[in-house]
Amino acid sequence: MSIVSKIRRMLRGDVSTGAAALEAIRRVNTGLESRHERRELDQLNRQPARLTGEFTQLPGKDLLEHFRTRKAPRFLPGFGELAQIGDLQRQYFPGETEKLIAAAERITNEHCWPLLGFGDKCFGDEIDWHRDPLSGIDWPLSYHADIELNRSDGSDVRVLWELNRMGHLITLGRAYVVSGDEKFSEEFFRQVNGWRRQNPVARGVNWSCAMEVALRAINLLAAFHLFLSSPRMTDDRLAELLMIFDQHGAHIRRNLEYSHLATSNHYLCDVAGLLWLGIILP
Repeated sequence: MSIVSKIRRMLRGDVSTGAAALEAIRRVNTGLESRHERRELDQLNRQPARLTGEFTQLPGKDLLEHFRTRKAPRFLPGFGELAQIGDLQRQYFPGETEKLIAAAERITNEHCWPLLGFGDKCFGDEIDWHRDPLSGIDWPLSYHADIELNRSDGSDVRVLWELNRMGHLITLGRAYVVSGDEKFSEEFFRQVNGWRRQNPVARGVNWSCAMEVALRAINLLAAFHLFLSSPRMTDDRLAELLMIFDQHGAHIRRNLEYSHLATSNHYLCDVAGLLWLGIILP
């Protein structure tokens, strides 16, 4: 909302003087935070997960054991007793289980999965997380606040954001739970590692919207729980995932989509992502 629009709303009585003043202060603080973020890009990208208390001193193997054996906090009820859930699905839903594994096979072997109502899309041997899946146009790796989202070249950022929500990783995780096939876990770690290499913190369009960052974080948290028992989950891979979670949470906090003049579902998604990240990280 422009400053002129704010003044007009205030003069009409739609916005109180107090709310307008609070919004002006918020925008000044947001600008200062953005300048600080821009200066610290390299440091933000290198910073490991900031764990609390005794967890900062735990060796990697002990930290991994902690995540595998802790009883609380829980992510969601459906993510408990995964071995039993896998057995029940195979027993009572054999047809659905077969389709699930077939979908995960295609994700793993061909990098193909349904995307945003456009049917199955294939992303090549090395997924390019900055290429619009429909137009084939690449988005720049600039500081996220500098990127113009409304382009006239046929590229639609919403399609690219859907790819980068990484919801297909939950399909891989569910297939792993019912099959125990480690090729699904290996594909999960390969894609997460590739995404992180291509998406340094706060650079590129995949950091431009805090709601998208929050939705991606929630999907990654779900996949993390589905693959937590895998032998492929090493100390180093756990450290990388915890770093990604912490970076996502910190970015959401720095870029909350909040306004004193209007509310939206974006802010609610931002808060939901922060809550889940805060609950899961020790």
